[in-house]
Parts: sequence; C-alpha cells; structure tokens
Amino acid sequence: MKEKFKKFAARSESGQAIIIIVFAFIGLVAMVGLVTDTGLMLIEYGKLKRAVDAAAVAAAQEYRPDPATGNLNVTALENAATSFLQLNMQNISDLTIHTCEDTGADRPDLCNPDPVGNPEENRKLVEVTASSNAAFGFLRVVGINGATLSASSIGEAATIDLVLIMDTSASMAYETGTETPDTILRSDGDDDPSVCNVADNCQPMRAVKDIALDFVDSLIFFGYDRVSIVTMTSQAAGELRDPIELMPLSFGRSQILNGIDDIRVFQPRVCDDSDTEGACLQYVSGVGFTGTNCKIYEKYTGTEFANPSSCPSSNIGGVMELARQAFTGGQAGTTEMRNEALWVVVSLIGGPANATNSNGSYPNGYCPANTWYLWLNQGPWCRDPRPSTRHSGSATTSYTNPITGETNPISIYDADDYARDMADALAASKTGTGVTIYTIGLGAQIENPARDGAGNILAGEPAPGADLLEYIATAAGDTLNPDINHGQYFFAPTSTSLRNIFELIAQNIATKISQ
Repeated sequence: MKEKFKKFAARSESGQAIIIIVFAFIGLVAMVGLVTDTGLMLIEYGKLKRAVDAAAVAAAQEYRPDPATGNLNVTALENAATSFLQLNMQNISDLTIHTCEDTGADRPDLCNPDPVGNPEENRKLVEVTASSNAAFGFLRVVGINGATLSASSIGEAATIDLVLIMDTSASMAYETGTETPDTILRSDGDDDPSVCNVADNCQPMRAVKDIALDFVDSLIFFGYDRVSIVTMTSQAAGELRDPIELMPLSFGRSQILNGIDDIRVFQPRVCDDSDTEGACLQYVSGVGFTGTNCKIYEKYTGTEFANPSSCPSSNIGGVMELARQAFTGGQAGTTEMRNEALWVVVSLIGGPANATNSNGSYPNGYCPANTWYLWLNQGPWCRDPRPSTRHSGSATTSYTNPITGETNPISIYDADDYARDMADALAASKTGTGVTIYTIGLGAQIENPARDGAGNILAGEPAPGADLLEYIATAAGDTLNPDINHGQYFFAPTSTSLRNIFELIAQNIATKISQ
C-alpha cells in the first residue's frame, strides 16, 4: 500500500511541474512581449509623431483665405495634412484640425485670446491630431492584440507684413489712348492724368490695380497679415512729385483694397510761364494735352539756370526708404513693429531711377550738374548713364560748366546710387533673414540698353532699369547682412504679363511663410 502511495505522489508532482512550466512560459512570453511590443509601440509612435509634425507644417503652409469666401480655407488645410500623413503612415485614423479661427475650446493653446482687440498678436497656428493602431506580436498570447496611439502637433506659418510699392509716374497713363509712349504729341488727350484719373481708366494703371487687388485678396489673410501702400508720387492733383506712404501697415480688408483701388497717376499742376519748379501738364492751343513737361527747364534752356532736378519723378530710392519706415513704425511712428512677421516688399517700377529725396544742400535731390544739359549730349537727367558705376554720397569730380566756363567740384552721387543705398538699408532693416524684396519692371524703358547722351549704346553696360531692379531684389543689403532671404526680379513687357508674375510671387511668399 505504501509503495502505491509513493507512485501516486510522484505522478502528481510531475503534473504540477508541467503546469508550473506552462505558466512560467506564458509569463516569460509576456515579459518578452512587454519589452518587445513596447519597443515596437514606441517606434510606431515616433513614426506617427513625425508624420503629424510634417502634416502640421504642411497644413500651416495653406493658412490662406478661400478666394471665394475670404474665410480660412479649411479644406486646403485638411488636404495638405492628409497628404503628408498618408505619405508617411498607412493606418491613420481620427484626423482632426484646429486653428485660431475656431471659436470654441478646441483652439490651440498658443492662440491670441483677444484677436480683434489686439490683432498684432495673432498667429497662424494649426494643430493636427491623428491616431494610429499599433499591432502587437508577443502580447497577443495574453489577449492584448494592439494599442491605439495618438499624437498632436502645432504648425505655424509666419504672418506677413507686406509693403506694396506702386509706380504712379506719368508713364502709368501712356497706354490709355491709341498712341504709344514715344508719341511726341498726344493729341487724343486720353493719357491726360487729369482726365483718366477722374474716369479711373488710366492705363496701364487700371490693369495694374486690378491685378494687385487679386494678388492681395488671394495671399493676405486679413486679421493676421498687414499691408502698407507706398506710391511713387503724391496723390492729390497739383502737388509735387514726392513719394508718399498712402497707407501704413493695416489689417482691414476693405481699407486695404480701397486703398489700392484709389491709387492715381501723378497729376502735377498745369504749365504756365512762371518759375515754379516741378513737372507740369502741358496743353497746346488747338492740339490739347501734349504730355508732362519741365517748364522751368524749357524756359531757361541754353543758360546756366536750366536746372531740371525738380522735374523727374522716378524716385526709387525714396519709395525704398518709405518701405523701411513702414516696417519700423510708419511715418507717424505709431505702427507697431512685428519682428516675428515675414517682411516682404513687392514693387512695381516703370523706369530707371531719376529722382531722389531732398537732402541738405540739394533741395531737389541729388542730380549731378553734368547731367543737366541734354542738348550737349551729357546723358539722362540725374543719373550716370553707366549703371556699372556706383558712387558714395561723398563722391565728387571736377566739372567745367559748359555755359559759364567755370570749373568747380560737383557731387556725382546720382539717383541710381541713392536707390541702391536706400534698398540696402531696407533689405537689412530686419535682423536675421532681413526683408524679402520682389521687383517688377513694367514696360520697354526697363530693358532699354544704356546709352550715352548722343543716343549711342554703351558697350558692355546693362540696361539701367533692369540692372537696378535686379540688384534690389537679389543683392541689396548683402554687405550689411549676408543672411538676407532675397526675392526675385521680373520683367513685364506689358501689363498683360503681370498676372502670372504676381501669381509666382504669391507662391514664393506662401513657401517662405512656412519655413
């Protein structure tokens, strides 16, 4: 009996060992699974987080208004986020997007709590949240098949402070009628700014404004981005040529669009026989309007008093300086600076520089005396015909006046030099990546080759207008800040080619605001 009991006990212990081994094996698998599947889960979460980060950046890049409604284009945000998530992950679910435009509790935490009362603090934030299922391997043994992972990320696109520079010189009315800009007598009178400004049909100005309106309405997200308007000349009839800040950096859609729509071609006084300085509108009895004239120069032609410096109006340096002031406080000094915004200038110019701001001994701006006497073949007014040369503000030369015979030192600092210096100051006025400047040269004058006073093409010299505008867009400020994020120069032979150019600029800016 005792022997039978011993055999039974031995068999019982053997069965218990098997059970213990089974449970030990399950525990070992669970431990290995916990370590292995947790590692797999962390790897999967890392992939998900990187995908969501990329999706948030991609969505922020689309933080723009829907042209049809003016509201945030949420569909574009979702499509951009979805594309990047699908590119990086295969099993994405529960995608949600929140922006600062949301009015509920789901707005990103970094959003400005007072977007209307304090719009300067508005930020283009997009929060993307997505989920992914991580399938387990070893933990399936204990009934755990997988886990749902979730990740969130906030992407931000830079707000934009845009200064729009518009050439408003007389050339912006030359296409109004049937005659060309080279016509000496414009007897149809269609390009008389006092007429076409009233009818608001000065061409190419009207076409330029229409394109600029579409450009701003498609790029600028009102309430987040700001726009300033600078015009090459004064906007009131009968005033002098001085460039003005027509509107400081502003948020309001109607204010900005109305400001662009109200831009007018330069309309100086009517010519008379007085010694009043500045350009004037010339009318001839029996003919009508014949163009913009420098009457005081014409009156004293052939004498030492034939000084044209008050008449040219392409003050490119002046508008560059006003753009710099717009970013750094405006002319009134009351505009708040936004160093975190992308500072952008889009300038449309119709010809080479030939005027500057007044300065000390030069009440009509820098205009070297050796450029005054056109009838002596001394080159274009107020600028060196050779754009490859650049002078400092202290540059002088010995000059013999052809009328009086007197020899004296004169300043040879000209309108082109001044424009480059002001563009340098503008581009480098913001630390870091500086100010991005896009320049558009409109019309034949931009690409005309450099010529001497006799009309001969100067060998090896680039076109003055194109050379200056290309410098401003691609090289201005490099000596002051080598890290400037430059823009581009575009040439538009006519206003019909402008729309594609503005679309390219909008795409380029949209890329920069997400960097």
